[in-house]
Amino acid sequence: MNNKINNYLINTYSKILLNSLLISFCLGLILNLFEEVEFFKNSNESLMLPIILTLSYIPNLIFINLMPFIIFISAMWFFISIKQNNELLTLKVFGYSNVKIIGLVAALSFLWGLIVLIVVNPVTSDMVKFYEKTKSNYSKDTDHLVTINRNGVWIKESRENNLYIINADR
Repeated sequence: MNNKINNYLINTYSKILLNSLLISFCLGLILNLFEEVEFFKNSNESLMLPIILTLSYIPNLIFINLMPFIIFISAMWFFISIKQNNELLTLKVFGYSNVKIIGLVAALSFLWGLIVLIVVNPVTSDMVKFYEKTKSNYSKDTDHLVTINRNGVWIKESRENNLYIINADR
């Protein structure tokens, strides 16, 4: 009986997590596609290039940047749904405590995070590299680069066949 209940909880949480991923993918697709179309509006490229660039950037956005929020929202959605459907009371009758349910969801989230880290992260890294390389080919300002990090402001600029790197601590 416990295996059936565990499988039910895992399937329910997995469906909610996949729905959250799908919703995030759709929102990211729409928002990033508008940005890419705006970037390429003055070029003679077809609509296919912004679509390809968007599809190559969205997995990084979702799996690397938004994944903690997606897992948090999915977990909250899961707990609210089992409470509203009175399944929480049924689970307690069968001997499931809140800690056991949270542990199951946490273990599944940890497993999902490991899969993303091991399998998805290298793929999205290559996709972002393709995205940045392709988009830099169409960028008009390629003679300089500005980066701000904890080491200060770094400016890379090329003038008259010379490369200048400028660093400012403040």
